[in-house]
Amino acid sequence: MLIVVKNIRERMSAFAIVVLLVAGMVSVFSGSARAAESQLDFVLVAVDVAPEIDGVKPILILSGHGTFTSGSVIGSGIYTYADLATETPKTILSTGTWRATEVLRWTPSEGGATYGQVRPGTVDLRVDLIPEQGPVIKGATLRINCNVGLAGIKNKDPDTGEELAEGFWLTIPASANFGPTGAVGPFVPKDPILGVTEITG
Repeated sequence: MLIVVKNIRERMSAFAIVVLLVAGMVSVFSGSARAAESQLDFVLVAVDVAPEIDGVKPILILSGHGTFTSGSVIGSGIYTYADLATETPKTILSTGTWRATEVLRWTPSEGGATYGQVRPGTVDLRVDLIPEQGPVIKGATLRINCNVGLAGIKNKDPDTGEELAEGFWLTIPASANFGPTGAVGPFVPKDPILGVTEITG
C-alpha cells in the first residue's frame, strides 16, 4: 500500500463512515421530496493518481458531498495533492477546497438498476478548485462513478462503453498550473481502488 495512503487510512475510513451516515440521514428525512424532484445526493472520499510529470508522481486525496438534479448542483469538498516521489511525510503540492458549478451529464446505471437507497450511475460535473495558495482553477471536470458490487452493478462509460471503476476522475484545464507543476493529469482511480463513492436518492 502506498505510504501516504497508509498514513491517512484510519482517518479516511472514519471520515467515510461519518459522511455516509450523514448522507443516509439526509436521505431518510427528505427522501419523498427528492424523489418528486428527481434530486440525488452524492458523497465520496477516494484516492487518485496521475502520470508522472517533471519528476513528480501525483497522488490526489479528494472528498466531498452534494446534491444534484439533471440541471443543477450544489456540492463541495476538500483535496490534498501530494508527490509520491518524495520522502515521508510526502510533500504537499497543493491543498484546498473545490466546489461544483454545473452538471454536465447524469448517466444512471444500465436499465436504471438500484440497490436499496443507492442509485448507481455516473455524474459528470464542472468544478472549480480553490487552493490555499495560488489562483482559483476554473472549469475542471469531475466524474463521480458509483458502482454497487453487492448487486453486481458496474457502470460503463457513456461514450466508450468501457467498464468504470468505483471512484472519481478529475481533469484540469491544460492551461492551468496545479501546485508547482504545469498541466497535470488526468487523475484516475488508484489501482487497487482506495475509497468509496455513493449516489443516493
